[in-house]
Amino acid sequence: MRTRRRSPLPAVAVALVLAVAATLGGVALMLQSFGDSLDRELEEQVDVVQRDFDRDVRRLERRITEELERRLPPPEGP
Repeated sequence: MRTRRRSPLPAVAVALVLAVAATLGGVALMLQSFGDSLDRELEEQVDVVQRDFDRDVRRLERRITEELERRLPPPEGP
C-alpha cells in the first residue's frame, strides 16, 4: 500500500501570507508612529511661528501708534 504524501505548497503559502501580513502590519505601525511624530513636530513649529508673528504684529502696532501720536497734533478740547 502506498501512502500519499501531502504537498508542502499549502503550508508554504500560509507561511508566506502570515509573513506578508506581519510585514505589512509592522510597516503600518512604523508609518503611524512617524506620522504622529511629524504631526507633533509640525504643531510645535506652527506654535513658534504664531508666537513670533503675534509678537511682531504687536510691536508693529505699537510703533505705528507711536509714530501717529508723534505726527498728529493732540486733539483740542471743547
